[in-house]
Amino acid sequence: MNESRVGNSVQILISAATLLLGALGLAYWANKAQNDRSAFVGLYLLFGIPGGLMLVAGLALLVNGNAILGTLLLLVGLGFTLPLIHGVRVGLAEVMPFDPDSAIDMSGLCIVLGALGWFTANSLAPMAANPPDVSEIPSVSVMELVVQAAAFLAIAYIAVGFPYWRDLLQATERLGIVVPDLRTIGMGLAGTIGAFLVAGLAGYISQQLNPDLGESLNEIVDTMTAQVQNPIGAVILGASAGIGEEAVFRGALQPRFGMVLPSLLFTMLHGPQYGFNVALLGLFGVSMILALLRKHVNTTAAMIAHALYNAVQ
Repeated sequence: MNESRVGNSVQILISAATLLLGALGLAYWANKAQNDRSAFVGLYLLFGIPGGLMLVAGLALLVNGNAILGTLLLLVGLGFTLPLIHGVRVGLAEVMPFDPDSAIDMSGLCIVLGALGWFTANSLAPMAANPPDVSEIPSVSVMELVVQAAAFLAIAYIAVGFPYWRDLLQATERLGIVVPDLRTIGMGLAGTIGAFLVAGLAGYISQQLNPDLGESLNEIVDTMTAQVQNPIGAVILGASAGIGEEAVFRGALQPRFGMVLPSLLFTMLHGPQYGFNVALLGLFGVSMILALLRKHVNTTAAMIAHALYNAVQ
């Protein structure tokens, strides 16, 4: 058992390090492409070639009856390729604070839509339906939570330009992370209450539509949090999600892609865990409350609300 845990820990660290190196490389490339035509063309190749191949493969698989893999490749391929079309970017700029001529924004949109396609396809898969099999849900450890939070926080800083075109102080300001004052704490507490009200309403609706769903979802939460069901574990669980996820979704993404798209990605990130059902509507509602906190207060208030919500849950 100990050897298994050590091996799993090493795998987690290697995955996190690989992800961060990839983020650093892409950020450097995208920044260079702002003023370098060849680097800009290279971004088209970076996303266009795999995206195009995924589209072709996805359509072929769908025609041949492989709906699961075909849908996955098709949605991810669309996510990678649609932002490469200038007219699509111009259209999106009408509804979100997005620069259609920015190589950085284009790259970010490719990643966001590609990830959205990936998680949506996995949420639609039969094994994720109403809700997934509890035996397929892994239990998270304290180390996994800490590494995940650190990786998300680092990615958020990289996404807004650290260490290339913003220093640490500028990146922190861009992310909306501040030292909490009384107003920030108070709004975070209010956001927590609002999140529970929205989640409670979604739970009531799901109970009416599917009486067994609530019990199944509770079982999933219990399984996922089996290793951290104690006061210290609850604090770590809440803080890891609150700090890491909010830094990315509300801090880094929302100022460029608006409130809705990051909230959709946030919701579908949890889709494979909870299944494609009405519970996701409640999660989307919670995400929008966090988005409102980011918009009208700061990211720290959203972090407080998210952390308290998860810890109490």
